[in-house]
Amino acid sequence: MKYILDFDEVIFHTAALKQKMQELHIFESERGPDVLLRIQEADPSFSLEALLFPDARAFLEVHGRDCFIISSASSTVVENNTDVELQKAFQWEKIRQSGVEQYIDKTRIHIVAEEKREVLEKLRRQLMEQGELFVFVDDRERYIREAQELGIPTVWMCRQQPFFHATPEHMPATPEFVRISSFAELETVVHTWEEEKK
Repeated sequence: MKYILDFDEVIFHTAALKQKMQELHIFESERGPDVLLRIQEADPSFSLEALLFPDARAFLEVHGRDCFIISSASSTVVENNTDVELQKAFQWEKIRQSGVEQYIDKTRIHIVAEEKREVLEKLRRQLMEQGELFVFVDDRERYIREAQELGIPTVWMCRQQPFFHATPEHMPATPEFVRISSFAELETVVHTWEEEKK
């Protein structure tokens, strides 16, 4: 099984980085490697490696050679998307300082300005030609929908949200997408899929 993973809020605790930026009065609209340098100068004890989710680190230690990353450099706040190149540089530096490259080869890490469709299509073709099973994991619905439109099996990482929507009668409703809140749940989902394919 090959895993195509988003970075922010799937592997990396982006909300914690944003909180640190707020504490240091660094606006979220600011982008570029110098932002991370300013954080380190203000607080030398702060480490981006510590912001890898523990379950993500454990997963990558085992499956890193089977993983790809497709990460969008764009902010969810449209007004922050002012300089694409600075945003991409900021994203690359976040990934580099997080230590992810010790698990996933840099050639398998893709930073896009915003859209993931082109890279997803390319990886889908490549992995299908190799006869590989694969899954795409993201925390944003728009990218989950894009991947599904391309025929890519998807799992929605919802670390801070409930696993299912409840009906008015407070009964679990069948979600439109497979949702998980951890990599342990991802492994369970994948195991089930693999068993079904036997």
